[in-house]
Amino acid sequence: MLKLQEYLNEIRKEFHLRHGFEFGFTESQSEAHFDLTTQAAMQYLQGLAMSGKIGELQNMVQGGADAMRSSSYFAELMQKCVDSYYGLDWDKDRKQQLAETALGFALAGLKKRFDDGGFSSDTAGVMKFIGLDSGLLGMMGKVGGFFNKFKK
Repeated sequence: MLKLQEYLNEIRKEFHLRHGFEFGFTESQSEAHFDLTTQAAMQYLQGLAMSGKIGELQNMVQGGADAMRSSSYFAELMQKCVDSYYGLDWDKDRKQQLAETALGFALAGLKKRFDDGGFSSDTAGVMKFIGLDSGLLGMMGKVGGFFNKFKK
């Protein structure tokens, strides 16, 4: 299991304590929606990584919620998270609020763990934090570059 998933499992418990009441969730509902949010976000972000947009990911990890909101990919990312709540019969605004709250909470928790862990803010440090070997990053960049050739 990636180190990142371990961090998210810890943060998931904290999410319910901080936001479960706000959304009227039981603990298992809080955890399920936190997981849906982070899984949708991770799939989207992995897609960015595979297309060679590693710098964008680094900025989001290092900058936390503010950097995330100012990212040009924020609206797309939010939509992926909102789309993952197909089981909720809430209106779009309430789903958007849940996505922003859960994702912001996850990013703040990850940023705290990143800072507390003393990781370097370069690519190698980010990859070590996530639990990926830095050799994989080079491969992902090459694969992303390879696939970009087909998009033209």
